[in-house]
Amino acid sequence: MEHKNTFESDSGNNDLFTTYPEEPSDPVLNRMKHSGPGIASFVIGLVALLGYILTFFLAAIALSGVIGTLTTPAQVEEIALHPAVLLSSLFILVCLVLNFAGLILGVIGLVLKKRKKVFPIIGTVLNGIMVLAFAGLILAGMYMT
Repeated sequence: MEHKNTFESDSGNNDLFTTYPEEPSDPVLNRMKHSGPGIASFVIGLVALLGYILTFFLAAIALSGVIGTLTTPAQVEEIALHPAVLLSSLFILVCLVLNFAGLILGVIGLVLKKRKKVFPIIGTVLNGIMVLAFAGLILAGMYMT
């Protein structure tokens, strides 16, 4: 009874390792992948936008009872030290830091080769608009007086 070696193929090829073609012929395997940093930029932009919206709504709800009782200019200045104003300012700064991180990740996603650019473009634009809007609000506040 002859014993056949299990490592040998029927064609007589004794190579244990076969090489694969560099580019597969299947078009499904040739599709470009989405950019990881681009997806992260898009998600960060959405989270920051949701954070801004929630912060403004919660601050408005918290301050709605206080604003109607203000009668003197000294009381109006005291509203700046209200806990709702302080916490909302902190949350807005956290969202701004998220926007800067999302903007950087979006740019990284745009420069990656052989990756889809949909999410990096959307993430970069979304985060960039929010950073520019924040800068515009700061400039408008500085020139209001």
